[in-house]
Amino acid sequence: MSHGSTDKCEPNMTPLLDLVLQLVMFFMISANFVMEQTSVEVRLPEAISAKALDAAANTIIFLNINEKGQVVLPPVDREGDNDTLDNPAQVKGYMDRRAAAEKLKTRAEKPEATLILRIDKLCPFEKSYPIMKACRSAGYSNVQLRAIRYSGQE
Repeated sequence: MSHGSTDKCEPNMTPLLDLVLQLVMFFMISANFVMEQTSVEVRLPEAISAKALDAAANTIIFLNINEKGQVVLPPVDREGDNDTLDNPAQVKGYMDRRAAAEKLKTRAEKPEATLILRIDKLCPFEKSYPIMKACRSAGYSNVQLRAIRYSGQE
């Protein structure tokens, strides 16, 4: 005597496919937000000891510095028609405004965001140091420099 039908029992794959597609869309959208903050025209230097971004950082601010020593602002951070900050005074004003907005949001004494400087490998230190100094004077203490891990090829 048979208990049940003789049809094959197959799992329903529709919910699994739905979940996979939602995850793919989530990661595609997340990757687009990160790519909007970085500039393709900035060629990072290579370093042997380069390491990945710290996942514990809650707020991250990217500053892209081209070979001329100008800060290239991403489209989401532009103020008015200016897409570059040409001198340290403009950088200091911009970073002061960012710091004030962050302090107001977090109710902290100083900004707690991680500031990542993406400096072009052809930018001389004389042009990048005043930008780093302006960021430090705005109250940012967690500043990182980005580099690409050295591949060993010339």
